[in-house]
Amino acid sequence: MAGGFVYLDGKKKCLPRMVTSVSIDSRTCGAGSLFVALKGEHCDGHDYVATAMRRGAAAVLVDTSHLPQVRHDLDGSQVGILVVEDTLKGLQSFAAAHVATFPLVTKVGVTGSCGKTTTKELVGSILSCMGETVRTPGNLNSEIGLPLSVLQVGPRTEYGVFEMGVDHIGEMDTMLGVWKPDYGILTNIGISHVGKMGDVENIAREKSKIFHQGLKRGFIAENCGWRPWIDALRNCTLQQFGPTTTYGFEGAEELGLDGWSISYAGLRMHLKCVGRHSLLDALAAIGVAREIGATAGQIKDGIEKMEPIAGRSKVLSGDVTIIEDCYNASVDSTGNILDYLGSVRWRGGKKVVLGSMKELGEQSEPAHEAIGRKVLSVNPQSTFLYGREMESAWNLLRRSGYGRTLFFTDDYQELETAVQKDTHKGDLFLLKGSRAMAMERLVPAIRSVG
Repeated sequence: MAGGFVYLDGKKKCLPRMVTSVSIDSRTCGAGSLFVALKGEHCDGHDYVATAMRRGAAAVLVDTSHLPQVRHDLDGSQVGILVVEDTLKGLQSFAAAHVATFPLVTKVGVTGSCGKTTTKELVGSILSCMGETVRTPGNLNSEIGLPLSVLQVGPRTEYGVFEMGVDHIGEMDTMLGVWKPDYGILTNIGISHVGKMGDVENIAREKSKIFHQGLKRGFIAENCGWRPWIDALRNCTLQQFGPTTTYGFEGAEELGLDGWSISYAGLRMHLKCVGRHSLLDALAAIGVAREIGATAGQIKDGIEKMEPIAGRSKVLSGDVTIIEDCYNASVDSTGNILDYLGSVRWRGGKKVVLGSMKELGEQSEPAHEAIGRKVLSVNPQSTFLYGREMESAWNLLRRSGYGRTLFFTDDYQELETAVQKDTHKGDLFLLKGSRAMAMERLVPAIRSVG
């Protein structure tokens, strides 16, 4: 970490004690922590500096306006007080200065409307076969999560792979101030967060900033919503691109619920993740790893040791089989997994439970209607729709004459009861919805019947 001093806003600031970790939650502070007091939607970290001190924090990072309160709360303790105009910017500055002390680390950044986490895990899995690798823990990919994530970089680190998620205009500029990748991946462009971003062109423009000047190589998925926007941005002065390469489907055999068999450089490798979207993520990882210098054997080892991630198209086998894809949902990701469900050979009933897709703004109704049309094309035996926004899909399915079991509710307990009544041994269930819908709650309910 930063020893007895830190750099903030380009200035060296001394501390009375060694800083060994950084936390934004006073409950997780320990000896040597730097507690960053962030102001959130429902609480203000400045109210918890005393708790951080009692738990062993070596220093606290606070903003100027709260300094009198903080001095009173710390009451002459030996905790270092770092004062900045904005604690979030201070955290980002601290993280950027930390990364700058390790210039030999090979940096990879992953952005896109969906697929970031699976792609990051696959890249990280391959690079870890080459040397010491750190990566985004979970999905800490926001303007808060990224600076916390990159603090994992240390003297032994050879490779860093971090997600760079953006949900508002200007956020990628902030990300690049913390982590400027040598290799950038844009998984796709969709309408996730369009409610904040305004339109798809703004989303494309913001995410494409990952292809900054100085980039060694960028990777863009073919035929995944990017082409009209990225081609236009390449040809205008709004965004300066580094060198980019496209990647797409090639050399793979689908294995149903067992994932994919991929052929590369004379080797066959088993990808345990299901769906064409997961294959595309793997091909991105292979392309980046090859560019960095991975051997075919290292790529095979990295792909095969990667296990499906909970909540991201993970198959839960049993008397009733469940595809748990509950981490988040967009039109693209929901459509992809529905297409996959439709393609899988299955003797029992195929059933879908879909929760609302959030943060779509004015696009919410047409987006949910699009999911209704996708359900029609897949034609599962039963369709359960949950959440106020899903009423648009329900209405479309009723108008279109969907003749199979169809249920809609905005009440979770009603949903659980209806799903349990329609669960039988041999069924294949798909659970999909935005994080706010917590669709994973249905897993034990379904399994208790099966």
